[in-house]
Amino acid sequence: MTEHNSNYTKNDGSYTPASFEKRAAAWMGIVYVLMLLFIFNFTLFSGGQSLPGTFPLFLVPVSVTLAVVILHNFRKGHPYGGPLGAILALMACAAGAFLGMWLGIPALLAAFGA
Repeated sequence: MTEHNSNYTKNDGSYTPASFEKRAAAWMGIVYVLMLLFIFNFTLFSGGQSLPGTFPLFLVPVSVTLAVVILHNFRKGHPYGGPLGAILALMACAAGAFLGMWLGIPALLAAFGA
């Protein structure tokens, strides 16, 4: 019989899951990686054509993630900056997401020739 020596076993209870903010940031990172992969592959397979004017689309993931974290903390009862600060931050997040899509989507469609 072999002995299994590890730092974590299910019975000792030493595992602590990541916080909601860290998990939200990880998902945001995945979205950014997918966006960058799309841009690099488009450039590679279109013969070097770039996607001009699409940089504002990079505002959308961070705005949505920040809004989700603010809403999560607001529902838990301890928003950053109090209720007024949370509302102002949510308004800023909505403005960032709206501006990112308003400026980025037409440029993306123009780059595809639509």
